Amino acid sequence: MIMRAAALTILMLLAGCGASETSDGTDSDMPARSWKYYAANPAEIGPMQEICRRWAGSNAPASEQPAVVTTNCRAAAFAKSQLQLTQ
Repeated sequence: MIMRAAALTILMLLAGCGASETSDGTDSDMPARSWKYYAANPAEIGPMQEICRRWAGSNAPASEQPAVVTTNCRAAAFAKSQLQLTQ
């Protein structure tokens, strides 16, 4: 079961590693969150994944994506996978 979660997490992380576009500045103002935060607040996963999709679907270089966005995207994806495994 742990291997299944690890494989799913890796796929989710790779899926979010696309090119990004320059933000209007608001994305970098968000607080960094851990996967435990998203697991405790599942309603926050959807809005974070919207931000992740917007960055992943853009044409700007990946280096333009704020580190907090990358961190939160990975945390939200992992929390979502963990919640799916426990249900």
